[in-house]
Amino acid sequence: MPNERSLDGIPAGWPIPDEPALAKAREATLTALEDAELAGRRLGHYYDPTGKFAGATFRTVRPNDPGQITAADLFAVTLLSVRLRPAAARRVLHDEQHREAIRRRLAAVPENADLAGADTVTLDDASMLYEDVKQALGSPRSAKSDPWVTASKLCARKRPSLLPVRDTKVRELLGILPGSDHRHDWVIHRELMRDNEIHRLLNDATARATTRKGTRVDIQDPSLRVLDVVLWTHAINLGQR
Repeated sequence: MPNERSLDGIPAGWPIPDEPALAKAREATLTALEDAELAGRRLGHYYDPTGKFAGATFRTVRPNDPGQITAADLFAVTLLSVRLRPAAARRVLHDEQHREAIRRRLAAVPENADLAGADTVTLDDASMLYEDVKQALGSPRSAKSDPWVTASKLCARKRPSLLPVRDTKVRELLGILPGSDHRHDWVIHRELMRDNEIHRLLNDATARATTRKGTRVDIQDPSLRVLDVVLWTHAINLGQR
């Protein structure tokens, strides 16, 4: 089981995952990390600057203004297989009401906040940021343009140490049911990031990250983002023996 602790620091009114849900997510994460060599190869493949995956570019493509969403951010999320509708892009970039709401929310969420240690105020502000971004994106016409997916990835680009990407395959791997509240998902990821054994294994895998040609990859992404990559590459069996 996770380290002995209660689910402290969660804002009042947030949905709390039960113990079986937390245990299932932890078990899936430990399984993804148990073979450090394989996890390292997967990380190296994903972060290979000559490869076909987004790698560090999702976070590093410039400009990345912490105080607003720009066209560079919309481009960055397309690297994670998001298809953004033109009307949604126009609302996010040019509708002053939506832009101002998002700017206010970003100003309230510290740029260096991390999910494991965030206080209740930061978590609540982050949740309102997500909701405002989702509202600006509007209602989808197909599952491929679902605004919760795009909103999660945009918010993760803006606050990568605080907000998980919430990829569909990762959520399935962790046993998170479709349609779950984003706050429920964040609590699960928060507990994973506060687990000492997961941190140890994640650091080990990161240190072993190498490309298929054996070149060492220096990963500078925050741990939350690296964990997401480990889980996603495990879910799709990337680099499986």
